[in-house]
Amino acid sequence: MKYIAYTLAGLVLVLLISPLFVFIIDEREMAVVLRFGAPKHSYTSPGMYFKVPVVDTVQRISKVKQFWGDTTNELLPDLPTKDDKKIELIPWAIWRVNDPQVFVQRLRSMDVAEQRVEQIVRSSIRDVITQYDLEEIVRSTNRELASSDVGVLNASVPLPSNVPTELIEQAKSSKPKGVQFGRAEILNRIKTEAHKRLATSGNETDSVGRGIELIDVGISQIGFVDSVRKKTFDRWVAERQAISAKNVNEGERLKAAIINETRAEVAKIEGEGQQKASELKGRTDAEVIKRYADAMQTTGEFYTFVRTIQAYEDSIGSDSQMILSTDSPFFSLFKEMEKTSPR
Repeated sequence: MKYIAYTLAGLVLVLLISPLFVFIIDEREMAVVLRFGAPKHSYTSPGMYFKVPVVDTVQRISKVKQFWGDTTNELLPDLPTKDDKKIELIPWAIWRVNDPQVFVQRLRSMDVAEQRVEQIVRSSIRDVITQYDLEEIVRSTNRELASSDVGVLNASVPLPSNVPTELIEQAKSSKPKGVQFGRAEILNRIKTEAHKRLATSGNETDSVGRGIELIDVGISQIGFVDSVRKKTFDRWVAERQAISAKNVNEGERLKAAIINETRAEVAKIEGEGQQKASELKGRTDAEVIKRYADAMQTTGEFYTFVRTIQAYEDSIGSDSQMILSTDSPFFSLFKEMEKTSPR
């Protein structure tokens, strides 16, 4: 029992003093042993390692990838493009520690490393963006943008009177020129520039680096600054008004053409109707005259007698007074009746 007690006491003592000369790192960490504050050894594999008590200290460093940016706090304002467009953008970057000993020598902590990543990425983006037109930055293909077609702005299309002349000229010159590089290629160049700056400490001859590496760099948001945004919206309004005016003009032209065509068709139909009506009336009148003539030839004196009686009936009423000579043709029928009446 005595030996067991001594053994247990020894184990407890070893456990109590083991942190002084033993340390353990897991798979998510790296460690650098500092001797009197200066890096002495670095360890990147998980396991248990030894150190000199009191003299050595251990600085643990995260091995996992770190993310920076993609918030409004990292907004890059007033970036001028090659075609003099002021934009603002939000960058982001993914980085990690790849050499813990150099990292501790140059940067000391993760906060300082993140600040250095921020400086390098922001300066690289600013220097590269200014070398390209806005179209190159926001597009990656040469696909034609139908909505950007401002060919309607020409002398034959009247525009509303409230459209400023400078906006019309700006709209005329806003047709895309075509993408030569594209956003993806520009981001690759930003990444290359950031790698180059990260690999040196400000001196071209110093290539020791900072013990960290950039895995990827990107831009999460691109927009116009407020002043340029207003001008851009005004230009888009001018384009839409121009297209609207063109559509209205085209509609009026089609309307006039349809009305003229309809009127011509109506006039043609009316003319043909009048012609057919005249022909039908002429044939009817001729038929009536022919029938009258046939009737007169067939009935002869009877027709004359009937017509004369009708004339007497229409002309002589109960109160009628007529003064006629004895040889008036109007009473020829009565004279004939006197000759034939019995005595």
